[in-house]
Amino acid sequence: MKNNIYLTSWLLCVMLIICLLPIGASGQYRPTVDVQEWPSGKVVLTSGDTIYGPVTFYRAQEVVSVINEDGTKSSFSPVNVQYFVAQEEPSGRSYTFRSLPWDLGRDHTGFKKPTFFEQLNQGTFTLIMREEYVHRDASPLYAHNALYDSEYYVPGSEWIDQIKGLYYIMLPDGEIVTLRNVRKDLQQLFGSKSREVKKFVKEKRLTYEKQHQLIAIVNFYNSLK
Repeated sequence: MKNNIYLTSWLLCVMLIICLLPIGASGQYRPTVDVQEWPSGKVVLTSGDTIYGPVTFYRAQEVVSVINEDGTKSSFSPVNVQYFVAQEEPSGRSYTFRSLPWDLGRDHTGFKKPTFFEQLNQGTFTLIMREEYVHRDASPLYAHNALYDSEYYVPGSEWIDQIKGLYYIMLPDGEIVTLRNVRKDLQQLFGSKSREVKKFVKEKRLTYEKQHQLIAIVNFYNSLK
């Protein structure tokens, strides 16, 4: 009886994980945890050329590929790309990724490497993100807790690959600030406006842990500017 309860719980967790996957109806697909595919999009190169077609983003490898009209594939690293836009169908929702010079989060270094970031908003403070991947136990004891830690999962027989968003703020001068402690670091960046932002967060019952609410918080700060 006890084993049946555990089995039922495990199956429910897996079903919930699958339901949370942003694929199928949303028009994008993850063949592996660090690869995303979209049915349409465009890649704008540093040369000024623009290539249209289905887009695949290999996040861990820092490579974006696009299928040309003749069926051939063109692949580019951040050094060759200004930005690319991937689009879902039929919803039309788009995702923008920019190639930005970044110090890789290392302090006291003048070296910056072109790196892809997903742009989440527009404004004085631009919220951008990358992804980190964690291999976790998918047993009932751990799976239901893992569901609250990130937005996307790729289920397996015994393990799930958890996708964790890493957030950054791009300042107006192009400097990229790593949000190691998102709430604390943002409040420091908000400076004299932090009290107004705190009031907004409390009134709207927002949290810094959910991406769409984090975007709303940063956008509110931008509206104050």
